[in-house]
Amino acid sequence: MTRPLEGCRVLDLGIITAGAATSALLADLGAEVIKVESPTYRDPFRVWVAPPDGQQALAPFFRFTNRSKRGASLNLKQPAGRDAFLRLAARCDIVVENFRRGVLDRLGIGYDALKAANPHIILASISSQGETGPLSQYVSFGSTLEAVAGLASLTGYAGGPPVLSGKEVNLPDQNIALFAAGMILTAWLARRRGGPSVRLDLSQRELTSFMIGEAFAASAPAERVGNAEPPFALQDCVLAADNRYFALSVTDEQLSALDRLIGGDGTRTSRLVAWAARYDREAAVAALRDAGIPAAPVLDGRGMAAMRGKLWSQAIAMDPRYGQLKGFPFQLDGAPLRVDGDAPAIGADTEAVLAEIGGYSATEIASLLASGAAERTAR
Repeated sequence: MTRPLEGCRVLDLGIITAGAATSALLADLGAEVIKVESPTYRDPFRVWVAPPDGQQALAPFFRFTNRSKRGASLNLKQPAGRDAFLRLAARCDIVVENFRRGVLDRLGIGYDALKAANPHIILASISSQGETGPLSQYVSFGSTLEAVAGLASLTGYAGGPPVLSGKEVNLPDQNIALFAAGMILTAWLARRRGGPSVRLDLSQRELTSFMIGEAFAASAPAERVGNAEPPFALQDCVLAADNRYFALSVTDEQLSALDRLIGGDGTRTSRLVAWAARYDREAAVAALRDAGIPAAPVLDGRGMAAMRGKLWSQAIAMDPRYGQLKGFPFQLDGAPLRVDGDAPAIGADTEAVLAEIGGYSATEIASLLASGAAERTAR
């Protein structure tokens, strides 16, 4: 059984998480993905977080979001580079991009140009604010998207300021990568059934607002409450004696069981804190669970790794060639998602891609390289 996107070819202009992670998931699903960078502009993830102690040639964030791709480098500001891209697009199925709105058209490779080169092309345009509207030209980051989408208004403690998820989480980017990959797969399947060329307009702000739509649909504005959250009588993260946190959520019906367990005098919260200070985290969690109270350790990266095969199986991929990688959000029986290769070096496959897909001769490729319209890995 083949993976759903076997036989599909993708030109990937995506960068950072929103674009690059989308196309990485397409590669996991079986597509041939060609990452196109430029001699004048690299994916910022190449240098976003440096490799630890020089252990890896590729920055981890770049490796996670670009595994299993081929790499080509074309200068899209040069006519020959633009023409080469369109020639490749004529022999591809999908183009993924998350440039600032208008950049694709200014480069001469917008939807109209792509459709002229390939009447069946699918263009997936991922942007912070969408293709249209007064905010469409604004530059955004995860923090500003969380703010304008309404997410930041819900996070933080009562009486305090909004709290952002930060670049380590970057929720709007993570969300759009999953949904964009799903929409691209849907468009690909529709096209195989005779559907037309299509441009997908994928807005991170719209999706972020959609995912918390229940909060906005309430009759009264939601207020920040920190870890406390109705209808739980008590919900929080508590520090245990070994200086590690655990979380618990207690309903009204479970309060009597909690009181019997923690005993003592004072408020319930103070008694819980004092009780937790007498036990290490695992013992505290076990005691709470034995009392019928939902509780769990607050795990960091090392803690998650130790629970492989117990709490999770696919979230992190352990590849013997490349080490620890971001895993898969779902899995398919009979045609499992997999990592087929490492992320590419800059221009690692430029010559092969131009020859195999673009049909360029060796002389033509040499001319493109000499003019700076194309770039290959330094030798």
